[in-house]
Amino acid sequence: MLELIDSEVELHTERLILEPLTPRHAVHLFPLLLDERIYRFIPDDPPTTIATLTQRYERLATRRSPSGDELWLNWAVRRKPGPQYIGTVQATVYSNHSANLAYVLAPVYWGHGYATEACQRLLALLFNDYQVYAVRAEVDTRNTASQQLLERLAFDRTTFQPAADVFKGSSSDEYTYHLSREKWEDRH
Repeated sequence: MLELIDSEVELHTERLILEPLTPRHAVHLFPLLLDERIYRFIPDDPPTTIATLTQRYERLATRRSPSGDELWLNWAVRRKPGPQYIGTVQATVYSNHSANLAYVLAPVYWGHGYATEACQRLLALLFNDYQVYAVRAEVDTRNTASQQLLERLAFDRTTFQPAADVFKGSSSDEYTYHLSREKWEDRH
C-alpha cells in the first residue's frame, strides 16, 4: 500500500500557501469555482451548491482511493499573507510510482504565475518526497494557456489523442505531457 507523507502539512512558496484540502475549504472555493471560463476545456461543470462541493472534498480528504492503490493529494491554494484563496492543485500518485497533475485557478488569478509557482512546489513534493519516476498531465489541445504552463514546468508533449472526450457538445482532442524524474533533477 502507498504511504502518505506529511499529507496534512502546508506547503509554502514565496507568494502562496498550499493547504491540505478539507471540507472546510468548500465555502471559500465555491464562489471562485462558479466561473464558467474554468470549465471551457474540461468535462466538469461548476459545483451546484456548497454542500455538494463539501461532499466532494470529504471524499478527497481521505487522501486515498477506496481501493487504497492511489493517493489523492489535493491542496487549496491561498495567497500570502491574507486569507485569499485562488484555486486548487492536485496530484494522484499510483502504486507504480507515477503521478498525474491537475490544477484549477480562478480566472482573475490567471497570468500572474501562481499556477506555475504552485505546481512547481507540488512537483518538488512528488519527486523528492514521494519518489515518483514521472508525472503526467492531460490537456485539451485548445487550452494553450495550460500547454504553456506545462512547458514552463519542463514537461514534454508526448502524445496526441484525437477525440479523447466529448463534452459540452463538441469533441475534445488531448495532448499528454510527461515530466521524468531525470529531467526534473537536471533542472533543480
